[in-house]
Amino acid sequence: MVINFEDYPCQFCGKPSKNFVFAAFVCDDETCIEKARVERGGPGGHMKRKAEGKPILPDDMLGESRK
Repeated sequence: MVINFEDYPCQFCGKPSKNFVFAAFVCDDETCIEKARVERGGPGGHMKRKAEGKPILPDDMLGESRK
């Protein structure tokens, strides 16, 4: 299965995405890539969340299943 990244907007600026990094669709702009890194907590963001006693999936991804 091939994903056409340009079918998805950049999560931060809305331009067509070119990459999927740090669990986010982002364009080629370094600012957007950095925002994705900071939002996730870096490459080990899921482990950071686990160490803090939080679920490894962000709250908005858990949605209704958490209720």
